[in-house]
Amino acid sequence: MAETRFAFEVPRRQHAVGLLVLVGWQAQMMLRAAWPILIAAYVQQEEDAKYFAWAIGAGAVLTVLGAVLHFWRFSFNVKEGKFHVHKGVFVREKINIPLERVQAVHVEQNLIQRVFGVCGLRVDTAGSSGSELRIHALKWDEAQALREMLTAEEAPAEAAAEDSAGEAPTTTTRTTATRPPLLELDVRTLLKVGLSQNHLAKVAFAIGGLVTFQGVAWEVVAELWARVPGLWRTVLLFLSPLILVISPVVIATVAVAISLVTSVLKHWQMRLWVEGSRAKRTAALHLTQGLLNRQSMQIPLHKVQWVMWESTWIRRLFSMDTVHIRQAAAGGAVDASQAGSVGMDGGGGMKMGIPAMNSLRTRRLEALLFPSWPERRLVSLRPVKYAFWIRWVKRGLMLTPLAVGAGWALGLVWGLAMGALCWSWVGWLSRKVYRGQWATTDGRHVSAHRGWLFRRRVMIDWTKLQAVQLSQNRIHARRGVAHLTFHTSSGVAQLNYLPTDVARDLRDLAMSRVVSHDGPWM
Repeated sequence: MAETRFAFEVPRRQHAVGLLVLVGWQAQMMLRAAWPILIAAYVQQEEDAKYFAWAIGAGAVLTVLGAVLHFWRFSFNVKEGKFHVHKGVFVREKINIPLERVQAVHVEQNLIQRVFGVCGLRVDTAGSSGSELRIHALKWDEAQALREMLTAEEAPAEAAAEDSAGEAPTTTTRTTATRPPLLELDVRTLLKVGLSQNHLAKVAFAIGGLVTFQGVAWEVVAELWARVPGLWRTVLLFLSPLILVISPVVIATVAVAISLVTSVLKHWQMRLWVEGSRAKRTAALHLTQGLLNRQSMQIPLHKVQWVMWESTWIRRLFSMDTVHIRQAAAGGAVDASQAGSVGMDGGGGMKMGIPAMNSLRTRRLEALLFPSWPERRLVSLRPVKYAFWIRWVKRGLMLTPLAVGAGWALGLVWGLAMGALCWSWVGWLSRKVYRGQWATTDGRHVSAHRGWLFRRRVMIDWTKLQAVQLSQNRIHARRGVAHLTFHTSSGVAQLNYLPTDVARDLRDLAMSRVVSHDGPWM
């Protein structure tokens, strides 16, 4: 057992390599906070830059000193069913985490850690926003054994009896290795994932880099231009208008190349599989991926709280979605007002992102995460027509000043044409948004859909709900509509503009599920 081999019940520190990792980690955080100072030092004159050099040197000394103190004052152990952590430099903290409250354990290995044969470990609970704690350096076998201890739970007696009677134990890696994985990314699929990324963000990154280093670029171009013969200068000046046509193509090509590189680095040799016994509550979804930064993450199936599928028009060309799976986390259930029309969102914290999910893989994943879906015949839910009209009027009134300005500057005819164009475009867009909002439920789960160009679908189990909120102002009450929000500990699913009686029936049904459920919710 891991307890006897590594003796985790005795307080211990991290591996010595953790000090080096801590120095790099804290230096990275300091650089993110001090990048304006570095830019100011770059543009300063040589005699004034020495003060910035002194500041950078002082920051480096403080970084190393802070890393040493953090490493020396950090210890952990597992004892009496709790994960004990002692940390703090000037103010000492003692954190006691019951093992049953551990939501996910993430093992990661960056380039430095791989060189020295160690890895980092992050532990997430429902008691804080984001990761509860981070261990920067453990031996690989030690980290795996610690993760196994932290995610182990006592199975209910009746579930263990059912498992021993009707299911073969599958708690070891050797046994579950014979199961086919849910997903393995080959090179061809990995390239499709890169091509289907959000390239607009990469375009902004490329333009930002060009603007940032334009001074250096112009100096290089001026030096090269001075070496060009006179005849070739004339030819290049004649062809210079082509730069306006070629530059967008170059920027788009750079954006796609960045997407491909980042996808390869992040999802290299990605593998997704299930390991453990559902009856013994040891079944977990495992994910490994990464080239330079190798990651290994697992989430117990019974602790999954919130699942979202999202796709763009590019991903739909390749018939694939990206799935985000989240366990319980504090601050995860965002306010309904922040969630959008058929709102779906989640908090910070650790999450599992799975690209290249086609229809077959989605059905297999649904069967694992929601084994009783659908429990009975599905019922479709759509917002009332009032949702379309109110969106059209609101967006149209927002764009009306453009038509008024056009009429004031160019004349009445141009103003009327601009107004008709704005209201027609807003009406078409509002119709697309309205038709993209719908949901299905079987009386235990809800699957909420939103979007037309960028589509999202959130699925939650009502037995894991934290709250159900029905909101309705006076205007909505007169129109007979209401908003319904399902809150979980890691995200929400919101259905807007439902008929009032339907929203109340759904709220009462969901709350009855919560009250009548006698099993674990996380």
